[in-house]
Amino acid sequence: MKYNVIALTQLNSDQIKKLGFLHQRVLHSLLTDLGAPFLEHYYQIARADSSVIGMCALGAEGNLLGWVVGSPLPGQVARRMSEAGGWFIIQVLRVLVANPKAIWQAFVSLRSASVTMKPGAVELTYLGVDESARKMGLGRELLSAFIDAARAKGFASVELSVEAENAAAIALYTRVGFRVARSYTEGAFDRHRMELILK
Repeated sequence: MKYNVIALTQLNSDQIKKLGFLHQRVLHSLLTDLGAPFLEHYYQIARADSSVIGMCALGAEGNLLGWVVGSPLPGQVARRMSEAGGWFIIQVLRVLVANPKAIWQAFVSLRSASVTMKPGAVELTYLGVDESARKMGLGRELLSAFIDAARAKGFASVELSVEAENAAAIALYTRVGFRVARSYTEGAFDRHRMELILK
C-alpha cells in the first residue's frame, strides 16, 4: 500500500473533518465519546497550534490512513476548545442529551487526572490507523516519525498514556523502547503511563 506521511499543518478543512471521522471510527477515547463536532474542533485547534507535533498518512487517492498527534502542553488544545463560547455550550448540551456518560467521564477525568509531565517531555496524545492499513507497519512508521520530530525539537522524552487492556498498543510502544513508568486510574479507565527517553 502506497502512502505519504505529511504534517498535520498541511491538511485542509475537509481533511481535518475526515480526520475527526477516522478518529471516531478507530480510536476509543473520551474525545471520541464527545462526538464528531468536538473531534473536528480539536484537530482544527491542533493544526493551528505551533507546539503540536502531528503527522498524517495519506493514501494514493488522498484518503487518510492514519495519524499521530501530541504536544508538550496536552491540556492546552483541549482547554482552547472551551474558548469557543456559544459553540462549546451547545455541543456540551448536545452530548448531555445524547451521551450523558461522556459528560460524567469528562468531569471525573478532569478531577482525577493524575498525569504530570516531566520537564522537557512531549506527550503523544493520539495514534490511530484505519482498519484497511493495519498490520503493514504504518503505526510504527507514524510513531517513529513522531519520535524523530520530538528529538529534532530538542525534547528529552516522549510520554503517553494507554489503557491497560490495550495489549496491541502496549506491544508496539514497548518494541520501540517505551517502558511503563507507572499505572493509574482516571475515571473509569485503568491506564499505564509510558515513556521513552530521547537523550
